[in-house]
Amino acid sequence: MMLEMSPDRTFGVLSPAFKGCEGFLGLNDYADRGCTFLVNNLCELYGSGLQPLECRFCHHDRIGQGEKCHADLEKDWRKPAGQALVEKWAERTGFRQKLNLLERSTKT
Repeated sequence: MMLEMSPDRTFGVLSPAFKGCEGFLGLNDYADRGCTFLVNNLCELYGSGLQPLECRFCHHDRIGQGEKCHADLEKDWRKPAGQALVEKWAERTGFRQKLNLLERSTKT
């Protein structure tokens, strides 16, 4: 998973990571690498019950309704429970430490 920031940077969303962004920020430089869960052009999580909601609902179950689906899910990520999940993920993955290292390396 990776953390994607909203365009206005007021909230974060956990999403399947671009290859190379696992456990970190979703960076546009990695977007062309595709999803880390995509193997031989198939989602390795499909049908496992572990597929992220956004993938399952917006890309598989509701084909053609992507924009509406993303907007509906965004509402949940903006809520305190959604942001608490981001905080828990950040703690468990060491995200803050990685971010601190990145900030220090760009200052030198």
